[in-house]
Amino acid sequence: MIENPIIEAHNLTVLYGRKPALWNVDFSLPRGKVIGIMGPNGSGKSTLLKAIMGVATPTSGYTKVYDRELDEVREKISYVPQRQDIDWDFPASVWDVVSMGRFQKRGLFKKLTSEDKDIIAESLEKVNMLGYSKRQISQLSGGQQQRVFLARALAQQGDLFLMDEPFAGVDISTEEMIISLLKEMKDAGKTLVIVHHDLHTAQSYFDWLVLLNTRLVAAGPVSEVFNDQVLTDTYGGKLTTISKISQELENKEFPIRHK
Repeated sequence: MIENPIIEAHNLTVLYGRKPALWNVDFSLPRGKVIGIMGPNGSGKSTLLKAIMGVATPTSGYTKVYDRELDEVREKISYVPQRQDIDWDFPASVWDVVSMGRFQKRGLFKKLTSEDKDIIAESLEKVNMLGYSKRQISQLSGGQQQRVFLARALAQQGDLFLMDEPFAGVDISTEEMIISLLKEMKDAGKTLVIVHHDLHTAQSYFDWLVLLNTRLVAAGPVSEVFNDQVLTDTYGGKLTTISKISQELENKEFPIRHK
């Protein structure tokens, strides 16, 4: 049992029509960790983040954040959605998008202060995008777009960060930048919950894992739950091939990268 968990889910079920995206899921997550949400395609990973954020409505059960209702603590949470969920043709500059992180903190109709502008600039600097401030988001590459949404999350100055596939479709330099940023945020006492698909990087990226396949398969420290039995229960027969490929690559000392 985790004392003082940052997120709890109790009997959480989410149906889309008659099809369950999540079924009777229970877990609690610790503070100050980098936590991976993993499972095969269609296993409910993104739905779980959306349920925590109030974007998806549970059919039954509930989630709590900081042992409170979401609306009471929303200002402490930063959410980075999947890139495919964003309208990239919306006419907004990089600066405009990151400014949204401050409006969430200040209120939509409040004027940005000089402190706000400093925080926006600092957030862009951290993801190496300050030089692109005036660029329209539609003109950016996929990796640059992901950096901008990370900067928006940083500008919110939350304590809990929920990220949906931040590594999907990004270049190697962006991936390395994100990993460095996650370490810096963890060292600053932040909690990061990240939907991720690459088994080969799970052990090096995360302290804690939640493994889903519509139901909860396991949740716990990586050292306890990242094993053949749990992964087979999560991924089924697909895992045998993944494990074999991974072993062969390690035997030949090839660097393992999955894009």
